[in-house]
Amino acid sequence: MKSIKLILCLMLSFIFSQGALDQYDIPEYEYKTFQLSGNDLFNMSSTGDASEMSINVGADYMSQSQRPGYNLMYGVDFDFMMDSEDDGVNDAVDTSDWTLDMPFAVSQYFGGTKGAFGFADGNLSMFGGDAAEGVDDTSDLWLTLGAGYGRIVSARPVAQAYAIADALGIDADDDTILAIASVIGAASSYGSIYKDDAMQQYYNDLAEAAGVDGAAMQIQKVLTSPAYNVSDRFTGCEVKAGLYDNYMKADGDESKGDLLMEAGYAMPMGMDSQLLVGASYAMNLEEDGPTMMGLGATYTMDHSYNWATSAGFEYDSYTVGGEAAGSDMALTVSSSYAVLNQMSVTASFEYLIPDDGNDDTDDDATMNLSAKVTYWVF
Repeated sequence: MKSIKLILCLMLSFIFSQGALDQYDIPEYEYKTFQLSGNDLFNMSSTGDASEMSINVGADYMSQSQRPGYNLMYGVDFDFMMDSEDDGVNDAVDTSDWTLDMPFAVSQYFGGTKGAFGFADGNLSMFGGDAAEGVDDTSDLWLTLGAGYGRIVSARPVAQAYAIADALGIDADDDTILAIASVIGAASSYGSIYKDDAMQQYYNDLAEAAGVDGAAMQIQKVLTSPAYNVSDRFTGCEVKAGLYDNYMKADGDESKGDLLMEAGYAMPMGMDSQLLVGASYAMNLEEDGPTMMGLGATYTMDHSYNWATSAGFEYDSYTVGGEAAGSDMALTVSSSYAVLNQMSVTASFEYLIPDDGNDDTDDDATMNLSAKVTYWVF
């Protein structure tokens, strides 16, 4: 517990100068993305008369917005899986399942843009298909309601300005980055001012702010392709506490929720990298219920406007009835590269180290390697 308090104090006491990011208070933006993906999209194998086929497809929609007084996020994530097995003797066995997740988060600030706030975030999840046959409870609403202080600000227009500078190959100073970001932040006003010429004027103004004549089309390519905006910039710190529970429990489920406390700190590191640090504490409200303490950090680096890599560390420890019950540690690395305007390829590595707290058993580490292709509809 002392280590958690120390980390919270450090995150709240350090003040770093972030150049253009420090000068841009609360960038206003709103964007939506829709992507199609397939982890093991199609797989078929056969041995003699036996054969097996599987299909996995998914779609993910996300909307995010930031204003001086609030943040809002909501989305829909759908995944469909189908398997067919034929051993050449018995009848073929076909199964299909689907899952649906609808995450959301909203924060409302009071008396300022970076002070006290109330928040609600959660996820409505459902599943169906063969896995749901005979199951009464096929949906859950996990929700956290609470309050906090501080703010981690997304400086997306500044990140986009950096991406434009990289794509144009210019060595932009803070004033240039701010000039580009200011035009991006004012994008919603161009329609009412310039009418039919709004888009042309917008990209011409961006080229002028960047100081590169004739670059409007190249800037448009960077800003309109979601595959190129592979990372973001965040700055600031916040602490918050709330009650976490499932508000769509099965009949007869009288379990209690958790008291959840979290702290986060975000520090951009120059033009091309970002550090995110977080700490959490969860206490189950049942008598002698379990508790969890967690620490995590993520570092991201933009190699170019269409290639980014992230590395993460996470450690969680558990206690039950005041006694240590185990821990988990995870190391992750992933890299995403936009191969086309609307398509990106991601390679990921994950190393998991469990500890069940029992010295008499061996806890084997797990290593996972994966690759994913994503097509961004918008």
